[in-house]
Parts: sequence; structure tokens; C-alpha cells
Amino acid sequence: MQTIVPSTIAMMMKLKNVIFFSFFLVCSGWFNAQDKEADSLEFAHFDCGITQTKQKLDKQFFASTTPIQLRINNDEFTYTTILFGKRKNKIYLYLKILADNVCIKKDKNVDVYFKSGEVITLKNEYLLNCEAFFAKQIKKKELQKLKENEISLIKIYTYKKNYEMYVSEVQNQDIHHYIDCLSAYKVKKTDEVKVKKKKQDER
Repeated sequence: MQTIVPSTIAMMMKLKNVIFFSFFLVCSGWFNAQDKEADSLEFAHFDCGITQTKQKLDKQFFASTTPIQLRINNDEFTYTTILFGKRKNKIYLYLKILADNVCIKKDKNVDVYFKSGEVITLKNEYLLNCEAFFAKQIKKKELQKLKENEISLIKIYTYKKNYEMYVSEVQNQDIHHYIDCLSAYKVKKTDEVKVKKKKQDER
């Protein structure tokens, strides 16, 4: 059995954090653009709304869904944005509390409550930060749970307080829909993205 020395492990962890930080920088435009918008309560979306640019993560192309807004119930006028992303065949969940100086530690600090009474706890894979940013690669069992069940509440634990967001029926429909869309989506190469864009421009 091959032994991995501590320096190699440290290098791997550093690379992983760089990948997530890169995605955070890319997606921050999505998050910040949503700061003053209301939460997504009125109607479900039927288009997939998947976006893919020429940018890469760890030399790999990636795609993301339309962000979903959730109003935080125990903090007036504050929202959380949910975003799903895909790199290769792996799907990621990103959460961003739209507030200043909210520090999230690297721990099991997001609880997802389902209407069935079940609860799953998600561990932050992004480095400790005070940008209120949570990132995690969703495992198959977790993804299946999200697809097949209705979420009632999402709770995010931070150093100062806990943030609670109730999830509506419409928002659940969007979550299920975006996961299905992203699961079926094949991340394209740069030249394929250009061809698609050119065809749209010609219409």
C-alpha cells in the first residue's frame, strides 16, 4: 500500500481549497447580482437555466444553474442564495448568506430538514471564511435524497448565530428541476460553447 506523506496531503487540501475559492470568485457575480431581489416564491421555473462560460475550474469546464433565493426567517431583510454547479460528472451545492461578516467554519454546519421528518447534515468543504460561503460536492445518496424528498427547512450554523430558511413548495420544485437538469447536462468544451452562442446570435 502506498503511503501518502503529510506534505502531499497538505498540498492536496490546498489545491482543493483553491478550486472552491476559484468557483466562489466566478459565482460571486451571480450571488451579488441577487442581493436586492426578493425570494423565489411566486412560480416554478420550467427551463433549465444552465449557464456555462469559457472559464475553467482546475483546468476543467463547469456549468451552473440559476440561483434560488431563500429569505432568512430569523434575520430581517437577509437572504441566502442556493446554487448548483457541475464539473465533470460531479454536482456541487453552494450556499451564500447575503450579509456582511458572517463567518462559516469548516465543519458539519448545514442541516437540511425534510417534510418526512428526516434530517441530513452537510459538511462544508470550503475553507474557513467570513464571506458566508458554503460549498460541498453532493454524494449520490445525498443527491437522491434531495431529488426524492421535499425540504421544509435549511439551517446554517455560523460562529455568531444560526440562520434558518423555510423552503416553499415552488422552491422545492425548482431544486428538483435544477438537479435533474444538471444531472443530464453534459459539460461542453469551449469550442462547443462558441458554436451554440453563434447559432443563438443568428436567430
